Amino acid sequence: MFELIDVEDLKTLSIIIDGELIGENKPFTSLITDSRKARKNSVFLALQGEDFDGHNFCESAIHSGSIAYISNNKINNHDGIVVQDTYIALLRLAKYQQDKVKPKTLAITGSNGKTTVKEMVAFIFRDQQNIVTTNKNDNNQFGVPFTVLRLKNDTKYLVLECGARKIGDFDLISEYLYFDVVTITNVNNSHIGIFKNQQNIIKTKIKLLDGLVNHGSVINGAFENLDSPLQFMKNDQGYRVTTHTNSDSSEKPLKEEFLCKATSDHTPGCYRLLFEMIDGDSSKSIEMPGIGTFGAVHNCHNALIAAVAATELGKRFSDSITQICKYVSPLRDRFFIEKMGIHLLIDDTYNANPSSFSSAINDLSNNSSYPKNKLLVIGDMFELGEFSEEEHQRILKESLKVSGLKALFIKGNRFEKALFEYGNNDEEEKIFVIDPMEPFPIELISQFLDEETTILVKGSRGMKMEQIISQLVEKFT
Repeated sequence: MFELIDVEDLKTLSIIIDGELIGENKPFTSLITDSRKARKNSVFLALQGEDFDGHNFCESAIHSGSIAYISNNKINNHDGIVVQDTYIALLRLAKYQQDKVKPKTLAITGSNGKTTVKEMVAFIFRDQQNIVTTNKNDNNQFGVPFTVLRLKNDTKYLVLECGARKIGDFDLISEYLYFDVVTITNVNNSHIGIFKNQQNIIKTKIKLLDGLVNHGSVINGAFENLDSPLQFMKNDQGYRVTTHTNSDSSEKPLKEEFLCKATSDHTPGCYRLLFEMIDGDSSKSIEMPGIGTFGAVHNCHNALIAAVAATELGKRFSDSITQICKYVSPLRDRFFIEKMGIHLLIDDTYNANPSSFSSAINDLSNNSSYPKNKLLVIGDMFELGEFSEEEHQRILKESLKVSGLKALFIKGNRFEKALFEYGNNDEEEKIFVIDPMEPFPIELISQFLDEETTILVKGSRGMKMEQIISQLVEKFT
């Protein structure tokens, strides 16, 4: 349910969305997109997606209390507004709300890390009440304008997580909405089965740059495959993020550079960070006053992006990093580390793609703060298209190379096929295939837990790896 600022009647609403008012001009109080949430004096907007069509529920919404509809078609005997495209109507309303409030707006996209960076930025601004951020991972073509519609008159900051599932998802969003800052965390083969190739992924992500305001900023997270100036730079000393200004110049000249170095602490899942800001010919190092609870090196990278993004929104850089060092992830299934008796359990079950898998495996293998004995539970990756077989074989091989690996449990026919193709009999004794239709073999894993062990559980959402987490916690905590 959304409340539009200074829009109180159907006639005004029809003008904003460029629609035709059918019937009587009436006052209304709220806009809804779910007919089940119909209330007295609400207006129902009928949206249409791949798996749903709100037009089928217009009359239901009206019978439940809505005074009018917004639809692509006229509905006899009911007041409403007819438009050519209800999704465009939604974007027009979001544009109206954003133009009315004029918040400093950050758009975050990328293959990985979007939600984490969004949560970190929100944490940096946690002492301020006038910020609106994307709820959970409601980041699709509908979730973005829904977030904008939550703006209030006193909102100063808007943080949008923007996820793309197909080519063109950002075309209309960048046409109707504006961004002061765009952050692109990284680009990898996530959803490549849908996008067909990485170039299409890149083109889709950078489409958000069309929505940048004059002199807006781009925070370039991890590009190795884009032409200058959107070129990720890294060296042996850490991760480099560049901030660019958007000007009339096609070169988008470099504004600032930030360098982050991460070193593991003796506490499992914690890293000591060193930030360096290079401005012109001078530089200064700012050491964080505490240790942030970042579960893996890639989250150190996310922390840097968040600190720079908050700085671009108006925070002092030193204040941003002071806040980020206090961050504790509330995202339980995104490399969430917890003690399980004498063991360490890493819950990374929210989703999986080749890049995030490699990052997690690398951290498991190389983080000296973890118990040296390792168990790895992996589930299939989805939406990889023609790259699926190759990537599952690669991740399987990386998994078997983990330092201190006592056992590898695999779940899903893609990894099972990769195992068949792998054919290394020398390692058979440590590999166990889990039947996806059967409960996780808790008793089997128990034989490997006679001493302190690190357990990583990871797989795509559809593999329901979170159920394994629940079973492990119940058994061993």
